[in-house]
Amino acid sequence: MSDLKLSICIPTFNRARYLETVLAHLEEILPQLPFETEVLVSDNASEDSTQAVLEAARERLPLRTFRQETNIGAVPNIHSVMSAAKGRYLVYLADDDRLQPEALQSAITMLEANPSASGLYAPWQIKDLVTGEVQAQFYSQPRDVTIGQGKYAQLLEHIVEHRIYSEICILRREAFRALHPIATDIAFWAFTIPAEYLGAGDLIYAKDPFYISVSRHFEGDTRSQLGFRDVMSAWDIYRGGLEVLYGLALTHGGLTKPDMVANYLRIHPIERMLTGLRLRVNLGADPLENYALAARLRGLGQVDNLPVPMAQIRSTAALYFACVKLPETLRAEGVAVIGEYPEASLQQLKTFTILPLRRVTEAEGVTERDVVLDFGCEEEALCDAARERALAHVTGTQLEQKFV
Repeated sequence: MSDLKLSICIPTFNRARYLETVLAHLEEILPQLPFETEVLVSDNASEDSTQAVLEAARERLPLRTFRQETNIGAVPNIHSVMSAAKGRYLVYLADDDRLQPEALQSAITMLEANPSASGLYAPWQIKDLVTGEVQAQFYSQPRDVTIGQGKYAQLLEHIVEHRIYSEICILRREAFRALHPIATDIAFWAFTIPAEYLGAGDLIYAKDPFYISVSRHFEGDTRSQLGFRDVMSAWDIYRGGLEVLYGLALTHGGLTKPDMVANYLRIHPIERMLTGLRLRVNLGADPLENYALAARLRGLGQVDNLPVPMAQIRSTAALYFACVKLPETLRAEGVAVIGEYPEASLQQLKTFTILPLRRVTEAEGVTERDVVLDFGCEEEALCDAARERALAHVTGTQLEQKFV
């Protein structure tokens, strides 16, 4: 094992079907690599057939496996498998993604040519295995670039110019073991962790992707992508990562394009927020959170760039609040509607709540476990019953004022 050059590190949890395909992929590509490689898999206490899949692959691959006794969490499991690696270089591989052997070999060659480099970052492709289509490439740059140790300003400007998230990388094992970088919820790791490695050595940014992120493996494959979820909420973390890099650049000097950097720090979080709102609306996320995000964007002067009109976001949030969130909070047993409210609109309201929703026309129909929605009721006795007897009495005017 003394000449072992590459460790492919795969953390996994309850994904036996996908793990089986990635191990078959590695069985196919490893003979194409002109150096010794090992495959490591850390099973985070899976409850499916993961162990059987690993046992079946043991004779076909240079495979080492580990099983956690309990689920220790995603980040500790990643560190566990990478810490156990024995190769000169480490590459993380998700249990459902792919590697491109020729580009991977070229990347290792670049690292071999620069012994001062802590690691190498590269773009990645997104591919649908059902159609065989490469759907996109996540960022691009025209040439290979090496950033010298400690040149944080150059790193920041390179990231800004090419809109890079430094996520896909090959690391020198000795650098990983010296730094053991850990992500936080304050600053996005794809901006801060490269800065750690740059403090220990050069960083190479290669132009050719060696990694494929698979969007779909099989017909009907509807897995949730972690990065997809992050985009819907992590804009402040993205901002935090950029600010960490900016602080390093200001401290150590060397910025040559300060206006470009300052503008990117301003617009990048806004772009992420707009993208997040679009995804949230498309996926039917919490309407109250969607309204809060849209209201923030409106405050940033982006109301004309919202993915749907602000009026639609407001009305959806108001109905969700009245029919779902407030009854849930008060532990209501039903939603009563009073006033002149069209039947078609009443039927639409019923799609918002799992509680019984009914039209009430007489005071006796209001109970002590109701939330009452009042759309211009003019029956005094009915309005009094709603105000005095129900858990809550909410008028259309109040909803308009709440979601302005």
